[in-house]
Amino acid sequence: MKYVLGAAAALVLAATAAPAAIAGSGWAGVELNTVSGWYPLQPNGRWYIRGGMPGSFSVDVTNRSDHDVSDLYLRISFPPSKLEVVGYEGDHWDCWDVEGGPGVEGVHCRTAGFLAGPGKSFPTLLVRTMGREHHTDTLDVYAETAGEVDAHAGVPYSVDLST
Repeated sequence: MKYVLGAAAALVLAATAAPAAIAGSGWAGVELNTVSGWYPLQPNGRWYIRGGMPGSFSVDVTNRSDHDVSDLYLRISFPPSKLEVVGYEGDHWDCWDVEGGPGVEGVHCRTAGFLAGPGKSFPTLLVRTMGREHHTDTLDVYAETAGEVDAHAGVPYSVDLST
């Protein structure tokens, strides 16, 4: 009986686990994961957040190149007038808000004083958010470094203000 209950609990957890958005190829592996307040909708993988409520997600980057990387630059693209970033944190990260047109606006971050060798990961970046307006869009993360083509990961999301 204990095994049956354990197997049933494992199935429920597997069915509710948040799928990560992962970059398919490139010099870097880029992964976005829900941390709190964001909920993945199955089966399409869209993330959902209730407007006016806090939520956070993490960004993890792994160096897949054959050389050391110390100049990682991230562009996290979304409409800041509709999805507010209320903070970001992570060892060796320096981030700032950017306003502009689609693909430019959002948050930009750079690592400071960190070297990732081949196959090694950069420190996790935590981004804290709050939905401002009812809308649907995509969180896109572009990882850039000198001499490489941008690596990209993205996840569709919705902010819902309905009651």
